Amino acid sequence: MDRAVFSRLDGSGPAAYGPNMRKLLLTAWLLLALAAAGTAVEMTALPWTGDARAASMVYHGNQRSYIFHRPGCRYYNCKNCVVEFTSRQQALAAGFRPCKICKP
Repeated sequence: MDRAVFSRLDGSGPAAYGPNMRKLLLTAWLLLALAAAGTAVEMTALPWTGDARAASMVYHGNQRSYIFHRPGCRYYNCKNCVVEFTSRQQALAAGFRPCKICKP
C-alpha cells in the first residue's frame, strides 16, 4: 500500500477513514497478501452466510425497547437484554427489531 493510503488508515491524513473502514481495508489487504504468498486462509462464519455455526448463535432481546442484538454487540449484555432467541426469524416473529449497530 502506498503512503497516502496508510496516512488515511492511521487517521493522520486529510481524508481519514473511520474505524470500521480501516478494519475492512486492513483485513482485505492482509487477505490479499496471504493469498499472494500462497497461504490458505479459512474464513470465519458470518451470521448471514447460513453456516452451521451461525445457526447456534443466541441473540439477546431487550424487553423494554424490543431490539435484539447478536453476540459481540456492545449492547448484547445490557441489563434489559433478558430475552433469548435461537434465530433471527424467532426474534422478528416475537416483534423485536434488529439493532442498528450490530445489524443481526
